Amino acid sequence: MGLAFFLPAVPIILLGDFSTSLAALSLLILLVVQDSFLVGAALLFSLVRLRPRPWHFGLRPTKAWPTIGWAVLGFGLIFGFELAYIAILGVTESNVDELGGNAVIPATLVALAVIVVAPVSEELFFRAFFYRALRTRMPVWAAAPIDGLVFGSLHFEGIHTAIILPVIAVFGLGQCLLYERTGSLFAVISVHAVFNTVASLGEAPVPAIAIGACVVTACLVVPRQFPAAPAAIRT
Repeated sequence: MGLAFFLPAVPIILLGDFSTSLAALSLLILLVVQDSFLVGAALLFSLVRLRPRPWHFGLRPTKAWPTIGWAVLGFGLIFGFELAYIAILGVTESNVDELGGNAVIPATLVALAVIVVAPVSEELFFRAFFYRALRTRMPVWAAAPIDGLVFGSLHFEGIHTAIILPVIAVFGLGQCLLYERTGSLFAVISVHAVFNTVASLGEAPVPAIAIGACVVTACLVVPRQFPAAPAAIRT
């Protein structure tokens, strides 16, 4: 269960069988390359207007317990919507564990791709850059749905995935609201990573759980290494 459609369509089409370590490594490399373009584009466009600071992208410390509380609440609401949607429509999702199988090395490589690379790069682009750009021109009630719709549409992998796209769009919208409330990129990265960890559970859950736990822990520790935002926008 979970948002298992964060994997790009092109590597799936090109590589086919992900049961081998080589195929899983190829997925990881291709995802890193693809998402590097997303992050690079965000930084490039940001440099056009001003010299970006870490806090511009939500890379800043926030009050720990309020941030954790909002992250847990956001995860619960979005995950609850997903479960209700799947139950009502009888949707059957394909899980990420099908890609890695039960072999430790391929499962670990796939888990790194979808639990580390995808959450970090996609949240940096869609929430810290794209949503923030929208918010400079429109209110939350308009910017968040637009971000969610774009986020969902870019995960279209064919007609067989269309039925789950509303879940991904709602996930994107919810992430925008969480980012808006906390001002923390780390909050949305942690929620994204937990969703993809759940999606990765199956015959080889240990690598997924271990990597997911590391990402969440990093999201608690790393913010302290960044400078605080100006007092006017602190949470």
